[in-house]
Amino acid sequence: MATYIPRDRRNIDHVIEQSYRSLIENIQDYAIFMLDKKGRISSWDQGARRQLGYLRGEIIGKHFSVLFTPRDVKRGIPKADLKDALERGRHLDEREYRRKNGKLYWSSGVLTSTIDKSGAHQGYSKIMRNVTEQKDLQRTVLHRSTHDYLTGLPNRSLFERLLIKSIHHEKKNYLLAIFFLDFNNFKLINDEEGHRVGDLILIEIAARLTKYIRMSDVAARLGGDEFVILLRSFKKAKDVKMFAEKVLDIFKPAITIGKKRIQTSVSMGISIYPQDGKKAGHLLHHADMALYQSKKKGGNQFDFYEDVKLLKKDRGPIK
Repeated sequence: MATYIPRDRRNIDHVIEQSYRSLIENIQDYAIFMLDKKGRISSWDQGARRQLGYLRGEIIGKHFSVLFTPRDVKRGIPKADLKDALERGRHLDEREYRRKNGKLYWSSGVLTSTIDKSGAHQGYSKIMRNVTEQKDLQRTVLHRSTHDYLTGLPNRSLFERLLIKSIHHEKKNYLLAIFFLDFNNFKLINDEEGHRVGDLILIEIAARLTKYIRMSDVAARLGGDEFVILLRSFKKAKDVKMFAEKVLDIFKPAITIGKKRIQTSVSMGISIYPQDGKKAGHLLHHADMALYQSKKKGGNQFDFYEDVKLLKKDRGPIK
């Protein structure tokens, strides 16, 4: 025998349902939609249309994996999300999703298993929020904390982390080389031409370094006119020497700033892992010692720490 529901109660329930649907339909900052037990999309609100670009008629009935990146689909992420939501009740995520036009964007959300009054599994609900701006801001803040504000090169902190990582992962019988660079007349140029010209020179120095080093290498600015290069996977010390000569060559042409042609010269100190040290701090310090010796000789020179050690033996400590 069917349960009798008073007309007033039915009217109230209908109004509540309509209000709820209207509320959901007008939420623009979130994508809210339903899935059946197999993960096929069964409802689609305006927020979902706005975020993902699909009209209701284009997406209803399709598996929600169409919203995932090809890489995540290949890895079985959609299936894993459904399984986790079914077992745990819900699954939280923050990842890139794919819009109808193929463009990717970052979203955080929750996939919830829907259960009826008898406890039977009916499907899933999915709520997604566009967090692309937050992600971009996070990347910007992270970049600024690890890179030089003027040249865009890694700063000292990031360089030291990369050096430590390279030491731990460098293959046996390969060499790492640290080049410590200093531009000899930069302070004089800065004083005579002004800081604006000095900044443009530093930007040009960074551009030349970035252009000529290999993809596997790292150039960084430590501060002022001091730059450093991490060169990976050399087999012989003579290869390091040949590369040092190339670095000198790229700074022989004058730097053009507007109508000014400014000539500068570079001095370099070089230390090699593992023969000159097995710790990042030691390698940087030894490259700095070699740089000091190189600067005493004048511009466009380089010295290896190995040569500095020989000088110390012959002449006593370098002051």
